[in-house]
Amino acid sequence: MRICVVGGGLAGMLLAWRLVRHPGLRVTLVTGAPGTRDSTGVSGGLVRGFETDPRAAELAARSLQELRASALLREWSEYQEAGSLYILHSAPPLRRLIDVDRSLPGSVLILDRRELAVRYGFSELPEESAAVLERHAGHFSPDALRRGARADFAARGGVLDTTDLCELERPDGGEVGYRTGAARGTADLMVVAAGAWTRRLLTGLGLPAPDLRTKVIQCAVYATSGDRPPPFVDETSGLYGRPAGPGRMLLGLPTDRWDTDPGQRVFLDREERTVRRTAALRLPGLTLNAPHRFIAMSEAYAPEGRLALRAALPYPSGLFTFTGGSGGAAKTALAASSVAAAELLAPIPITEGERS
Repeated sequence: MRICVVGGGLAGMLLAWRLVRHPGLRVTLVTGAPGTRDSTGVSGGLVRGFETDPRAAELAARSLQELRASALLREWSEYQEAGSLYILHSAPPLRRLIDVDRSLPGSVLILDRRELAVRYGFSELPEESAAVLERHAGHFSPDALRRGARADFAARGGVLDTTDLCELERPDGGEVGYRTGAARGTADLMVVAAGAWTRRLLTGLGLPAPDLRTKVIQCAVYATSGDRPPPFVDETSGLYGRPAGPGRMLLGLPTDRWDTDPGQRVFLDREERTVRRTAALRLPGLTLNAPHRFIAMSEAYAPEGRLALRAALPYPSGLFTFTGGSGGAAKTALAASSVAAAELLAPIPITEGERS
């Protein structure tokens, strides 16, 4: 069987890497031109087992479990087990905690508002707020993981095409014909895993627009002094962050910039000032000095908010998308790529509307 994956980000790379390890498959990965800046290259790489959405939580916990069990994946990804805090408006659902503990035994502890203040310096939290503290969690480099998987993909005989997808014949239930900047080819299955570019790429090739939106993610790496918390997400304010090296902290807030051009990466000072104000309120013991690096990129958002394989057309066609992680795909990418590979190789392919 011949499978072509389009997209050189973490999602496409891990999917191609999963597939090339199956005997009898010829896998081509179309990555686009070298040096193309994407969300994988600047992702904060927070990884944890807890999520409020049950399916996202399952994928996140499975991904972290695989990462921690594999010395090779830890080395590739530069994983650092720095812990994780997830702060909620109220006590987390017991079912989510049980699921995390099943995957990562002994990892979870619940902290109340007072404990968050004493242990980590969080201030002005809502009265009923609580946090999930995970010992077996932290952060990694999605870009480094991509590089490791790419080298192994090539070593296993995977075909790397470092040009753009230029043309695609509308599939009719048979093989998919395509042309890149380097060659023409055919595939039994094609998966477009181009992140924020997926919608534009497919519509530009004359295919229906997938149910995806783009949104800008903005954050910055600050020189800091004072008390630094571990990697965290604070749902009560939207603030998130993680240590980013000695004396540095990555911090950000969700933006409201929807349906943006995926090639547009404008860093807005007003949004950065809001991050500073929010950090001063929530973490008064942390001093933010001059930003060391600014980050702004677009990500693909799917209605269900997670990375998954989806049929691209309303009839069996052999054409799929694999994107839609909604800004948090890195933490679920290992498990989601495993699920997607299994679905592609199943005897009965998924149809439009079914989700992994």
